[in-house]
Amino acid sequence: MIVTKITHGFVAQRFDASKNAWLDQEFIAGDQVEYEDARGDPLSADSLPESLQHAYLRFEMKQPAEMADDRPRQPMRKRR
Repeated sequence: MIVTKITHGFVAQRFDASKNAWLDQEFIAGDQVEYEDARGDPLSADSLPESLQHAYLRFEMKQPAEMADDRPRQPMRKRR
């Protein structure tokens, strides 16, 4: 069985306007999670093995200094 775990949270990003550059970002994972099957249908946590309910992977996010280009981006325009 393939299960997708969706973790809700926030991203806090700091920008230095005088340098026109991103300083860093922090990824804040909440404790609200949802589970889906391979088709995207919701699964009840109670229906899953307890080992999965308490399992997690690290959120391996990159800081701006690790990115090739850390300039601020313009929002994407909708195509017509």
